[in-house]
Amino acid sequence: MKHSNRIWFLMGKQLSHSITPAEEQELKTLLTQDPELWYSYELIQAVNNLDDVTNEFIDEIKLLLDNRAPEQLNEALLRRLEEPQGPEAPRRRRLGLLFKVAAAIAGIAILAWGGFTLLKPRLSTITAATAINEIIAPKGSKTQITLADGTEIWLNAGSKLTYPKNFSLENREVTLTGEAYFKVVHHDQHAFVVHTPQADIKDLGTTFNVKAYEGSSTTETTLIEGALEVLLTKGSGRKVLLAPNEKVVVHHQPATAGKQQEEVMETQKLVPFQATNDIVETAWVDNKLIFRDERFDNLAAMMERRYNVSIVITNEDIKAWQLTGIFKNESLDEALKVLQVIAPFKFTIDHDTVTITR
Repeated sequence: MKHSNRIWFLMGKQLSHSITPAEEQELKTLLTQDPELWYSYELIQAVNNLDDVTNEFIDEIKLLLDNRAPEQLNEALLRRLEEPQGPEAPRRRRLGLLFKVAAAIAGIAILAWGGFTLLKPRLSTITAATAINEIIAPKGSKTQITLADGTEIWLNAGSKLTYPKNFSLENREVTLTGEAYFKVVHHDQHAFVVHTPQADIKDLGTTFNVKAYEGSSTTETTLIEGALEVLLTKGSGRKVLLAPNEKVVVHHQPATAGKQQEEVMETQKLVPFQATNDIVETAWVDNKLIFRDERFDNLAAMMERRYNVSIVITNEDIKAWQLTGIFKNESLDEALKVLQVIAPFKFTIDHDTVTITR
């Protein structure tokens, strides 16, 4: 694989924060010339951006290193993984140290992981039969990747993105379950398409957000800049063109006896959150959760993804309460206490389960 040793060396320097601007530009150029390495590059970036890394995922990396890495690198990394870790050394820092050890080893292909499969998919997998890459942001964390065409994608908690392994200018299609923020590199001859269960979103030169969580009654597409085409894939096949600062909400009407599922499409203007002037629909990218006249049960679903918990509301009246506010860096306990200021409820937290009562 042409230039592969140099690419891995530059990746290691980037992850250890020792890369120069000239080397960073060289890395981008080499990756463009060698698209087979883009998936490995995305995986390493995504791991490095995770808010938390489980012991299970560390075990997967160890297994991967056992099978793939050069012998000396393998031994060095595994020694680091086996070192005792106290409370003062969280798992994220542990993985960061692992990358720094790798970056310090000269003269070998650093982290040469091209074309592998994790046995227990958590972050990324390649399915050989379908040649599909999969990126998952688990509940409680977000991740960010850059595709081979330069498109940047931020994946919100509890979301999954899949795309062809041979992703290129001629094949710019991804499938989303959950929520993602896209900064698409526009190309006149090759559209960028996001597939969701209810609609296809086609880039016409764009920064936009798509929210299509499984089980939700709506699919939302928010346009920040550029132009978008949203096409319903069920029912009428209606199409709408979005202008900047607009969003389209697709309401999913359940199927009834003798009648197919219907989709109702509604276009709205974006209204910034008055207190902070944030765009509500994309504030999550800046780690903010903004809710405006949101039903408590819908807000609970957002908090479940943000905090990786299960929230049980025992009272039907509480579910219908409409709340407005913003969370920034609050812990789960702090967020619930903030809500208690504006809504009369009680709560208990038992491990990863929150119970809300009158």
